[in-house]
Amino acid sequence: MREYPLIRFVIFFIIGILVQYLFELPFVVLSISAGVTLLLVLGFYFYKTSLKLVLTILVALMIVLVGSLYYSSRTLTKTEYPFDKTKLSKSLVYGKIKSISLKHEEKFSMIIAVDSMNRKGNSYLLKENFLCNVKEKNPRSLNKLYNKISIGNSIRIKGTINRPRGERNPGEFDYAKYLQTKDISAIIYAGAANKVKISDDETDAFFNSIYIARKEISNSIETIYNERTSGLLKGLLLADRGEIDYRIKESFINSGVIHVLAVSGLHVGFIVVIFLFLFSRTNIYTRSILTIVGLILFLLITNYPPSVFRATIMAVVMILVFLSNRNYNAINSLAIAALILLIMDPSELFNPGFQLSFSAVLSILILFPLLQKWIIDLNISNSYLKYLLLFIGVSFSAQLGTLPFTLIYFHKLSIVSLFANILVIPMIGIIISLGIVSLTVGAVWTWGALMFSSANMLVVDILFTVVDYFGQLKISHLFIEGFSVLDGVLFYIFFLIFLWSLKRFTDGYAILVLSIILVGNSIIYLQLDDKELLPDGKLSLMMIDIGQGDGILIKFPNGKYGLVDAGNATPTFDNGERVIAPLLKRLGIDNIDYGFVSHMDSDHYKGFVYLISSGYIAKVYKPRLDTSLSKDIKFEKLISENNVDLEYYSKRFIDFGNSRMYILNDTTNSTYNSFDTNNKSGVFKIVHGKNTMLLVGDAEKRAEKLLLKSYSTFLDVDLLKVGHHGSKTSSSETFLEYVKPELALVSAGLDNKFKHPSPVVIDRYNKRNVKIHRTDLEGAIVFQSDGKNITKIDWKDF
Repeated sequence: MREYPLIRFVIFFIIGILVQYLFELPFVVLSISAGVTLLLVLGFYFYKTSLKLVLTILVALMIVLVGSLYYSSRTLTKTEYPFDKTKLSKSLVYGKIKSISLKHEEKFSMIIAVDSMNRKGNSYLLKENFLCNVKEKNPRSLNKLYNKISIGNSIRIKGTINRPRGERNPGEFDYAKYLQTKDISAIIYAGAANKVKISDDETDAFFNSIYIARKEISNSIETIYNERTSGLLKGLLLADRGEIDYRIKESFINSGVIHVLAVSGLHVGFIVVIFLFLFSRTNIYTRSILTIVGLILFLLITNYPPSVFRATIMAVVMILVFLSNRNYNAINSLAIAALILLIMDPSELFNPGFQLSFSAVLSILILFPLLQKWIIDLNISNSYLKYLLLFIGVSFSAQLGTLPFTLIYFHKLSIVSLFANILVIPMIGIIISLGIVSLTVGAVWTWGALMFSSANMLVVDILFTVVDYFGQLKISHLFIEGFSVLDGVLFYIFFLIFLWSLKRFTDGYAILVLSIILVGNSIIYLQLDDKELLPDGKLSLMMIDIGQGDGILIKFPNGKYGLVDAGNATPTFDNGERVIAPLLKRLGIDNIDYGFVSHMDSDHYKGFVYLISSGYIAKVYKPRLDTSLSKDIKFEKLISENNVDLEYYSKRFIDFGNSRMYILNDTTNSTYNSFDTNNKSGVFKIVHGKNTMLLVGDAEKRAEKLLLKSYSTFLDVDLLKVGHHGSKTSSSETFLEYVKPELALVSAGLDNKFKHPSPVVIDRYNKRNVKIHRTDLEGAIVFQSDGKNITKIDWKDF
């Protein structure tokens, strides 16, 4: 560590930020502690005491306190949603444009420094940053606004203010928390371009120039490239991945090459090589200065994400050191980059981009020299094989260093990444090079630019084919659930012990034994904080938050899984693909044994389409085919094509170990057969020991009347899934008198247009002292039965 003095300071500075983040110590306490520690440091230093260890500890403590104080000073005022209501329609917001995103098809976004708002005749002074999303189906209207606005303009926006979405289901991305790190407190949706009016056309010359440059480059890319390549190039050159398809990103994640889509040191390295080549005929000083200027321009054009900032700082330091004939120290350069970033914004420490970028490079700098020495000592005569092994060594070092963060954020361990990177990284270099050349040539020669772009589109097609091949392999990745921050800390501790040992042990046998011991201890210690959200031997019911719809995951005591409904699927958002499938993966569930489609309304069945097509569902239960509904015919065709067993609802029961599910639909009853779709909903009673639950889909009062006539007191249960999202068409007084639930679950979308659940219905439950739980207010809801008691589980503790 003596060779890297700066990194010691940065490490203690980071510890200080973490301490303050975790414990939120009062600013006054930190200030007094820092003052006392400083006096002690000065006293020990000037009196030249022999207690060097004490002085070292005090200096380290002082740096930690400085980090805590700095983070505290930058977060004294927390970014929070400023309103009581989660949704405020017909609001007028006034402020200045701080930044503008690139336009994507029918929309773009802006960050607005809001100074005031007006709603229903009432005015409010604010000092907040809002994210404004502008969506317009008319391309001419959208382009007119997009080309007219500038950073620095004062504007008025008429739209709907929303609280950003938090973590609504286990393991889900917390968008609200992410926006808080960007100092954004709310989102305002402008439903059309004419809802945004410019009141003052003053501009911020510097930042607006960067925005214009980004926009021009984006337009040039769109002009000479097809949609798929355009989206990728914007991601690689402008750090804008908004047009890269969700499924493509999944393939990159599964194949372990998602890092190439995040503009990082890899891309900066390519830029350095390109600039050095372009300026190769100039003298070394001119070439170096022009390269530094080019790097800074690239940093600005990409909106300076942490990975690019880090790589740019390191590259600039390397060039300057080279020019001054000094020895370059990469670890100290990395520390400089980290310190500058954290001083600019200490909350960057919690940005996944910062964590992945710095852990990757630090791991390469520490681990790769050891691997490089081992490869060179092999005395491989074939230079191609040697360079291939060195390349694999770099890739392996980076992936090992970022492994904890990869598992925490993506829950996936790629098996094929080393092989995929061998092909993907060179192709990314070619794509970036051809992209820059095509854009440069396009400024003066359109036909020449089209030649380069055609070649580039071919390379992109090959890239996507390769990534898709690796990503679709059944062995492409392992899904790792429950990898926690503590697990990550333990991983790095064992990793550092192993590296320390490699430098001190010369006996291969001793290293092997130590490796076995470390791996064994890792397996044991990494399970210390493991908790299973849906444990074996109990009956667990999770009402998934899928917005306005139903989706209920059940784990029975015998380990079988059931899914009652799967939410809606639209062209822009599929609950089956985007909510339920990721949730199943996070919970380590590969297969749903029983899929229960309560009825054929889109907010109940459509999410099943993706799940069935993707092989998640083994058997489907549903109402009998209604040939008058084309969607029902198509759905049953999908079931048949995917070789999924199908069974229609009928009066029967299914045993799941020591629990039983009763299907209460009496399909032989003439009254039942006269019902509409909602009233034919699958109705299930689950019995586990002394505990009982009733799920009624969208059954309304007509169905409730028939259920009472057929089952009477058998409907008495502990927990009721409230019918039809709490609509006043369900939950009749008579029905509740017989059901007598202690707990009621309502699945409804936040601020849904139907205004579910109805206040009238909520009042009925409240009068009976029924404890109500709602997905619109709580997110996902989990209950567990041990056969004696039903307990609510806080999934955020897992």
